[in-house]
Amino acid sequence: MQDSTSFEQRNKRDLPRVKINRHSVWRLLSFARPYWWQLLALTLLTMLSSTLSLAYPALTGNVIDSVIQRDVSSLQSIILFLVGLAIIQGIMGFIQTYWTTVVGERLLVDLRTKVYKHLQYLPLSFFLDNKTGELLSRLTNDVTLIRTTLTSNLLGLAQNFITLALGLFIVIAGPNALLAQANQFNLHLPTTHNTASFGPTLLVVALILLPIIILPFLISGFLRKYVKRELATLSEATAASEESIGNAKVVKAFTREEYEITRYDKLVWQQFGIILKRARLNSAVQAVTTLLSTAGLAAFLWYGGTSVLNGSLTIGTLTTIVLYITFLTRPFLSIGTLYSQFQISLGAAERIFDLLDEPVSLSDEPDALPLPTIQDHLRFEQVSFGYTKDTEVLHDISFEAQQGQVLALVGPSGAGKTTIANLIPRFFDIWNGNITVDGYDIRHVQVKSLREQIGIVLQEPVLFGTTIRENIAYGRLDATQKQIEEAARAANAHEFIELLPQSYDTLVGERGVKLSGGQRQRIAIARAILRDPRILILDEATSSLDNESESLVQQALERLMHNRTTIVIAHRLTTIQNADKIVVIEQGRILEEGNHEALLERRGAYYRLYTRKFREEQTV
Repeated sequence: MQDSTSFEQRNKRDLPRVKINRHSVWRLLSFARPYWWQLLALTLLTMLSSTLSLAYPALTGNVIDSVIQRDVSSLQSIILFLVGLAIIQGIMGFIQTYWTTVVGERLLVDLRTKVYKHLQYLPLSFFLDNKTGELLSRLTNDVTLIRTTLTSNLLGLAQNFITLALGLFIVIAGPNALLAQANQFNLHLPTTHNTASFGPTLLVVALILLPIIILPFLISGFLRKYVKRELATLSEATAASEESIGNAKVVKAFTREEYEITRYDKLVWQQFGIILKRARLNSAVQAVTTLLSTAGLAAFLWYGGTSVLNGSLTIGTLTTIVLYITFLTRPFLSIGTLYSQFQISLGAAERIFDLLDEPVSLSDEPDALPLPTIQDHLRFEQVSFGYTKDTEVLHDISFEAQQGQVLALVGPSGAGKTTIANLIPRFFDIWNGNITVDGYDIRHVQVKSLREQIGIVLQEPVLFGTTIRENIAYGRLDATQKQIEEAARAANAHEFIELLPQSYDTLVGERGVKLSGGQRQRIAIARAILRDPRILILDEATSSLDNESESLVQQALERLMHNRTTIVIAHRLTTIQNADKIVVIEQGRILEEGNHEALLERRGAYYRLYTRKFREEQTV
């Protein structure tokens, strides 16, 4: 288990290196560009809604004055207008909420699809260096944060700025300015008469409230730092839970439930600690802004109360202005909160930008052509390769496999057999040398056309948590049911599939956990048969099966290997003996090659490997 120090160091190292700047902000906003006209329409609707909302304080003050003056006619007019205003705002609120949700969800789908699409084209080396749970956290949590900012928060900012501007105008010009505009539509709303001037008082209130807007900008750097650490910790927790749940059998076999609980508990509490730091910062700012807003209101009430006492202001007008001041205080507070949320989303956006900026290092050359149907001739010429720049794992590898041959790669664990197999479909690019298929350098043809002619069957078959039909059809997506069943029969899988309750529509569970090892292997072979590859790569598929399953799988493999160039990472003596060519590898170098009999006669590396393997199998 990692200690807190190492975790903090890794978090700091994993934080995005891109500093927030204007480019980052515009890049974040660019995600909303496809929906600019919907967002513009929602902004205009927000402007209209804010304008209508500002009528309530003026009407409330007039209601109070009408009651004091016993003006029933004016009171009825105002109440009817308020009812109509509420109906209009209700309709507008429904439209605004609905379309904000629609745009937000579409944006969420677009952004997740964009990130997921980029992930699909990243090289295999990227996934070897990054945990699945961390990538899933970015694809879900981080993207959701961005979605909220680009819809609700942006519209909220627009609404608050509009409310602030209109509110200041009304308070300075007086509520009668708004009512006079409404009376142009023959509404006959009463206006009030007062002689009080609010200019100097509003200036004092504005100076008091100014720090409310400035404070969020001052704390933005700290807030962003906490958010990025929080998201990094959340990614760690997601990765830990994904690993333990995905490997539940191993966890239970080693009775490590408590260990996994402790590991996850430590991570979520570390995240909680970071959240507390952010909460303390936000709470301090909130407390200061509340204090300042109350002070501003107190300054106005002192002036307004004095004006009522000397007769220059009615109680209704005072109430109106107090309500307007309250309305204006809300945008001041909300703008700060929304800016803080914008900083949170920028922290998430940095992590998304890091992912989107990850280069697709293995891609087609600009002038790459599709690989034509090949005749199976595979050739390695002085190939060198390493997973990291300073460590070479393959040294001057040269061999060839002719059409229809079975070539066995043998050697101790870590010799480089799997690495060689991974280079054939170009999962990685080599450092030096050439790999050719029928004379075509695989770096100069389209990757998709190369991989479409290669089939892979692993020692541990990988199935998706869908139906058997979908798993087999993964080899060829347009396959008919008849073709799927023919592939299953060739793989000795049709018989057991038919005995299942839902036959080919049976769900296999995550990674195929509902099937036995032999059944999973035969499904994987059926998938490869349906693909009909010209080159076949096998990581000895029978080494972990019982005798009955091994026999069925071996029969299926023989059908699959027929008339195909096959590269086998060999573990079983029978596979090695029957191979047309054997390549012996040790520490990334080819020691010798030839057929079984010829290599035994040399009494070299292969002889030593074979005799040791023979003794092991005899003992078993």
